[in-house]
Amino acid sequence: MNLSRIILLLIVLLSSSLSSQTKQDLENQKKQIQEEIKKIELKLATNFKQKKLIVSNAEDINYKIKLQENLINNINSQLNLILREIDRNENRLSDLKQRELTLKDELSKMLLSAYKKKSNLNKLMFVFSSKSFQQAYKRIQYFKQYANFQNKTLSKIKINSNDIKNVIVVLDSQKTNKKLLIDENEEIKRDLNIEYTGLNNLITEVNKNQKRYSAEIKQKQKLTREIDKKIQRLIKEALAKAKKKDGRFELTEEAKLISKNFNANKGKLPSPVIRGSVVLGFGKQPHPIVKTTTIQSNGVRIRTSPDVEARTIFNGEVYSIIKSKNNTHTILIQHGNFFTVYKNLSDIYVKKGDKLKTKDSIGKIATDPLNGQTILSFSIFNNGVPQNPRFWIYKM
Repeated sequence: MNLSRIILLLIVLLSSSLSSQTKQDLENQKKQIQEEIKKIELKLATNFKQKKLIVSNAEDINYKIKLQENLINNINSQLNLILREIDRNENRLSDLKQRELTLKDELSKMLLSAYKKKSNLNKLMFVFSSKSFQQAYKRIQYFKQYANFQNKTLSKIKINSNDIKNVIVVLDSQKTNKKLLIDENEEIKRDLNIEYTGLNNLITEVNKNQKRYSAEIKQKQKLTREIDKKIQRLIKEALAKAKKKDGRFELTEEAKLISKNFNANKGKLPSPVIRGSVVLGFGKQPHPIVKTTTIQSNGVRIRTSPDVEARTIFNGEVYSIIKSKNNTHTILIQHGNFFTVYKNLSDIYVKKGDKLKTKDSIGKIATDPLNGQTILSFSIFNNGVPQNPRFWIYKM
């Protein structure tokens, strides 16, 4: 086997390995989403008839819709992988069939030549007509090599034929998987239409008693604003301590490096949870269910599972920990001029002054005992100014 063929084989094996790894990642992600959907369905089946939970039920359906949309995207990614694999294998099948034709052509020419010279007497005469013993020996070797070449060609044709059969089996399997995924996607899309109808019906019910639900949301917003004021005051104090008389920041060399690296990783930072969906975006916006009520968000709210912990998105130091009236905790982590904030933690694993590394677990996210929702509120501040986390976190 020459060097170019070895390199080609290595590339094929490597790409196959990477593809397999990605496929496994997608399968794992798909299972997690399906498990989360089952939990939401079980919760909805228990709470759906409780009128006092109508808003949280609508939020649950909205969350389920997001999960189903994530599931569709996951299946589409799997379909893209399968289509690429099918394309590669169809090209390989075409190459193998072409090679089969070439080998069979070579063999037929050899057999035709052998037929014309089939007489053993012709072979003997060809050998005995040699001018020397050395020439006779070479002619005998020629006949042996010719016979060996025929056998090798037959062997190559057999191997090539088996390769063709194997590729056809793989292709049939891939095409079956492709059809199953397409059918699964269509079924999820049909379910989505039903969920949207159910959500719209609940929103209609909510709208009948807007004042009550709007008052409940405003009360929660009041608590959120109180915490936000404390956060911004703490950040302002921290930045004031770091300011020189001329107004510039005086950070340690380590803090400067962390701040620089944090900024350099914009759009590439990991999520503060290993899995979850954003249920409330950044900025001023209507409430996702009670549309007449406007809410202000200095970050994003990420809904996740009770077993998922909050984790820091970058190297930093715990600057402060706030305990709220509802007994949940908020952790502020400083990254030079940047601060990240993690709200709604029931248990915390860190203390003020702790040095943390990227993806270190910092606390357990609280689950609302009334509606069963596990939501992390997450914010990023740059020099005290709230940032939209979607621009900083990878694929948020």
